Amino acid sequence: YRLMLVADKFQTGFDQPKLVAMYVDKKIANEVEIVQTFSRLNRIAPGKDATFIIDFVNDPKAVRAAFELYDAGAEVEDVQDPNVIYEIRDQLDAEGIFDSRDLEAFKAARFTAIADIAGAKEPQHKALYAATEKPTRVFNEKLKSLHDAVETWENAFAKAHDAGDDAGAKAADHHRREYAQQVSKLMSFKRGLGRFSRTYTYIAQLGDLGDPDLENYASFAKLLQKRLDGEAPENIDLSALVLTGFEIKPRDGGAAPTPGNPTAEDEKPLLMPVTAGGTEGDPDDARYLQEIIDRLNKLFGEAAPVRDQMAFANQVTAITRENEIVMAQIENSSRDLVMKGNLPGAVENAVVRALSSHQKLATILLKSDRQAMNSFIDLIYQLTVANRVLEPISNQSGAR
Repeated sequence: YRLMLVADKFQTGFDQPKLVAMYVDKKIANEVEIVQTFSRLNRIAPGKDATFIIDFVNDPKAVRAAFELYDAGAEVEDVQDPNVIYEIRDQLDAEGIFDSRDLEAFKAARFTAIADIAGAKEPQHKALYAATEKPTRVFNEKLKSLHDAVETWENAFAKAHDAGDDAGAKAADHHRREYAQQVSKLMSFKRGLGRFSRTYTYIAQLGDLGDPDLENYASFAKLLQKRLDGEAPENIDLSALVLTGFEIKPRDGGAAPTPGNPTAEDEKPLLMPVTAGGTEGDPDDARYLQEIIDRLNKLFGEAAPVRDQMAFANQVTAITRENEIVMAQIENSSRDLVMKGNLPGAVENAVVRALSSHQKLATILLKSDRQAMNSFIDLIYQLTVANRVLEPISNQSGAR
């Protein structure tokens, strides 16, 4: 039944990475044990994308006081508006990637999957995946079309620039920015799917919404986002889609402060309610390939051909995208917060992993000063946010 009953020493000492939910029904003796107990859920495991704790007996003030020993604490700015989930839903619907027929097909497949679980059967991927097939295809085709358009105008800009055609370069820049804006809007839609699922899970705990279709919508959005991220079927826990699921966002920032290592700032952070806005991508995230080549050349010079430099950047980007915590921070936080989070460490680890295939370039970065590594981390961030893969410009000869 995937259920564990724990107590006493096992309560603070067991190690089960698959643990996703904890129900506390006993008084926890002291602050150290509170932190140890609640921290049992902090391990990662394949397919694990949700954690949740329900505490029936401990005083919330005591729990908060225990954790304040290890962080700066926080204050709530305002009461959460539950209507935000409807605002996010309207934004997703407006993109036109899916419609009511897709939702109804998913509802029917989900009903069958619930029956499978009730009968102790494994829910089938086929029906649930079929219900998200059309919107997945529509999104991917639209994204490819927009990326092709951006690349076309990047080529046009490069040709006009090389020919000294300022008017042509300006026109190409205008069109490229228009398509880049559409790419940004489409990526915002993908982030919005995850934002809706997380916000619904949170809001649903505050009271009865009286709208069962929202539960289906949240499960649909969750699976669709995973499909758009290229998640393999075997890594998706279908029980979290057909039953009520719970999810929290990873905290941003560096190492948690301790009594011996206080924060530099005395002010406590202000916890803002969830809004429908989310983080909008920069319309200029789809950078000119030539600009990226210039940045790579500044980092690596003549150490390797430009194609090798691009392959190295692509490999590091792909490895970085495998980090679920980094991707969650990128999808839900501003650039400044992401740079203070797990991205820098993830990129540096990816550079180390790339040593075997790109030893010269990886070594240059690892031996260079911090400024060079920070510049490379920023480039990987831009490629990740824009969902880009570097490919040579076909019309550009002798790339610098």
